[in-house]
Amino acid sequence: MRRLAFAIALLALASAGISASFAAVHHAKTLTFAERFAPALELMAKH
Repeated sequence: MRRLAFAIALLALASAGISASFAAVHHAKTLTFAERFAPALELMAKH
């Protein structure tokens, strides 16, 4: 019985984590190359 409750809790936690990661991917803005690497490009230009 205890093992069943643990398995259900673990499954619920895993499904919540998976759905949260899908939500984060869905809401993420697609960045262009310049937007993504702008800080690195600025550092390279200074050297």
